[in-house]
Amino acid sequence: MLQGLLGIFSGLITPVQTAVNTRLGRSIGSPLRASLVSFSVGLIAMLTLTLLLGPYPLIPATAANGPWWMWFAGVFGVTFLTGNVLLLPKLGSLKTVIMPVTGQIVMGLLIDTFGWFGTTAQPISPLRIAGAALLLLCLCACGNTEDGSWNGMEKAVAGPNLRLRPAIDRPAGGSENSGDSEKSETDGKAVHVPGSATVLWSCAGIAFGMCSAVQTALLGKLGVALGSPVKASLASFVVGLISLAIVVAFVDRTYSLGDALKKGNPWWMWVGGLLGATLVMCNAYLSAHIGTGMTVMLVLLGQVGGGLLVDRFGLLGVPRKPVAGIQYVGVLVAIVGIVLKAM
Repeated sequence: MLQGLLGIFSGLITPVQTAVNTRLGRSIGSPLRASLVSFSVGLIAMLTLTLLLGPYPLIPATAANGPWWMWFAGVFGVTFLTGNVLLLPKLGSLKTVIMPVTGQIVMGLLIDTFGWFGTTAQPISPLRIAGAALLLLCLCACGNTEDGSWNGMEKAVAGPNLRLRPAIDRPAGGSENSGDSEKSETDGKAVHVPGSATVLWSCAGIAFGMCSAVQTALLGKLGVALGSPVKASLASFVVGLISLAIVVAFVDRTYSLGDALKKGNPWWMWVGGLLGATLVMCNAYLSAHIGTGMTVMLVLLGQVGGGLLVDRFGLLGVPRKPVAGIQYVGVLVAIVGIVLKAM
């Protein structure tokens, strides 16, 4: 019961962290550099916590007995984070949520079923498949509003004036292209994306979601090898920060903080790293105790519920949006899916 609540709580952190990092990104002028700052803050917090709590030595001898791939949890986390940044201008906000979540659910089931990454194999059953399907149905019900957007979370991801990367803009009210093209909306503009490219980006979105589930599994293995989910989180942040710094060097070609240090910015825009550190620690603990698949399911339930709360009350600068009854039904369906998944 407590582990289930912890999983939902860690999922609730995600939409809040997204809104916080977006506010930071608007001040810096880049979501990637905002993520780099967030990772840096999280690393400092995890290093401080590790030095205070121990246990010592910080890297126990048992760490050498673990598989080499467990150290790459941070790389998969950065891949997921950077992937979502790339997806939004290509697919639009709703598909940017649905595609990675689909990948998370599928990979979580595969990891648990076949015992990949050192996890305990849990034979698949019709009830578990039904639980995963219900969770996907919940996501569609909660996200698919009348205007086809993910409510205020669209702006929570991109911000009203923040362009993620150059795109070919067309008037939002322009004519629909038929046959080989679709339109994705970002920043109030319609971006022309060929149909074949949309399919490829959708597949990429599923792959990015799979990376998130792999990160969860690796964190569990790393936490066991190091004897502490806190140490596992620290190791993940170190590797992730190095990887993200390389990405920023190639994409942004600068580490400037823009206007972030000027007066008038809210203090809370700097706490995204603390929220991320909490999320990583929770995932490291839960994955080692209840399995990757169940951890992913609980976190996704928390993400959906947290997203609705952020929309409903307009938290942290996200535009306030009414929540439809079908979206509440979607959350209830997700709870049923979690129960079926556990059976």
